[in-house]
Amino acid sequence: MVALILLVGCLFRVLFLSSSGVEHFDEGVYASNLWFSAEQGAEYPGRFYYAPPLFPFLIEWSMIFLGSGPLGVFLPSLLFGMLTVLVIWWVAREWFGPAAGLVALTLASLSDLHLLYSRVALTDVGLGFCLLLAVYLTWKSFISVDWKWPLLAGIVTGAGWSIKYNGWLPLVVGLSGLIPWVLFRRRQLQRPASYFLRWLVVVIVAFLVWSPVLIGLQKSGGYSVVAANHSRYVVGFSGWFHSFWRQWQNHRLLEGTSGFLSLGLVCLALCLLCVCSRISKSGNQPAEISDSQTPGSTWNLTLFGLFAATPVLLSAFVGISPVLGLLASAGILLQLFLPAGRFRLPLSTGQVQVSDDELNRELAAWLLAAWFCGLLLATPLYYPYPRLTIPWTISAWLGTAAFAGWLEQRAGGSLFELFQSSAGSGRNRFRISPAVGVVAVAALLVVAFKPWTMVAWQTRDDLEAIAQNILADLRSQSDISSENAILYTYAEPALFFNIQSQGHPLTGPVADLEFLNSLSPQNPAYLIVGPHAATDPDFQKQFNAVRERFELVHSYDYSPSLLVRLNQSSPGEASETEPVLLYRAR
Repeated sequence: MVALILLVGCLFRVLFLSSSGVEHFDEGVYASNLWFSAEQGAEYPGRFYYAPPLFPFLIEWSMIFLGSGPLGVFLPSLLFGMLTVLVIWWVAREWFGPAAGLVALTLASLSDLHLLYSRVALTDVGLGFCLLLAVYLTWKSFISVDWKWPLLAGIVTGAGWSIKYNGWLPLVVGLSGLIPWVLFRRRQLQRPASYFLRWLVVVIVAFLVWSPVLIGLQKSGGYSVVAANHSRYVVGFSGWFHSFWRQWQNHRLLEGTSGFLSLGLVCLALCLLCVCSRISKSGNQPAEISDSQTPGSTWNLTLFGLFAATPVLLSAFVGISPVLGLLASAGILLQLFLPAGRFRLPLSTGQVQVSDDELNRELAAWLLAAWFCGLLLATPLYYPYPRLTIPWTISAWLGTAAFAGWLEQRAGGSLFELFQSSAGSGRNRFRISPAVGVVAVAALLVVAFKPWTMVAWQTRDDLEAIAQNILADLRSQSDISSENAILYTYAEPALFFNIQSQGHPLTGPVADLEFLNSLSPQNPAYLIVGPHAATDPDFQKQFNAVRERFELVHSYDYSPSLLVRLNQSSPGEASETEPVLLYRAR
């Protein structure tokens, strides 16, 4: 089962990849480094504003071996996405048990949000993978005496920090989860201070791994320049509710068939855990009690099916993410305060001895609580780009998995063992069938009545087609040699990438119109502008001052994908077509 779901998750990420292309602004920045020499800074101009160098470096080397096609450009994200699916299964299994691993694997494999961003040249899936692995390694650092775990946690954290500037998140999660755990369990823990020492080692190693990035920023003004640029996108507490609402709407627009199917399968697993547990317990009832009165009666089990079907039915009205958020909240709270069905208030149990396994599971729950709650509060403080919710979404998967793990712990056996024992007789199989059938019918109804969509498979090659049309139009002009034409792109790095990948070397990005002062009669110059220039007041001011020196050659209709439209305007208000203009400079 695990291998099958993992295979499906990998296949969904690579199917129809040929219809994808570099389209997002940041994609163009990261994927264009290959065409810049050392004299030009060996990177897209101003690239340090957008991300540290590790991810563009990975794309560059992928393109060297595989070319500038979709596979070469998207391979790093694809690998990070597939590895996330595998690692989250392992982490959830280690933390909360086999059922938790299966639930987390299902959610990650079929998540519409994660499928989409695993097929784009953006940093967020890579960050999510490093965050997941680093938090797990930090947990291992606390529960093991082996010092290799803090070193590994620091290395992975530093790698994530070198992919995206908020890659230090595992350090915050580790400390925030460690403090309440040590506080509530200090009387059972030996040398509590040693845990903070291990966390400090993680911090030092992570900083050392990231330090080359910091050193490299000095040539551009240091990290303060990056921080000042990012501060422009902080909406603060005043914009929190609007940003939160926008992210909710973003997720609703990105939901598709695979996401509802994954939630239906998770609800089915939760239903099986509940039903099999009740049947097992009902087997110990006195013989004089009738079947209808036992906890495992067919009627009672059917009610469990109705209850288990509620999340998937609710998702049809409010969306998948809010439902996962509720399930995750329940899972985290149950793991912390009601482990294995026994109420335990941490504040009152300083002298209560628990097993090492329970202690480790409790630490995992505290780390997950810090991760889930922290990002739930912090993410809407920033401009609501949908991709920024990937780290929180991963925590919601783990929280939902924690809920399944709690049911499994309470039942006293793995899901497979419970199912085998409960369905051993034909009578028990009949009793299971109604409950499972209710959940299955609910999931099928939601999937059937919702539009069949896979946002991840939507075509994203419009800019590639426009680049081909631009070069074809240049070749059709009899008064010039198209090979000698110089093409300048303003604020459209994705279009620059697509023109370069078509084999036109005389192409370059510009941040102003100063090239008008150095025109050559042997090399006719063209300016290409798109949606970003249209909304840039600085460009409009520059262009209006020299408008008479530009002749409009052609206008191309560009249909941005949903991925791009959600970055440009609020949901439902984004334009479906926008012009890309080709001007000849005179």
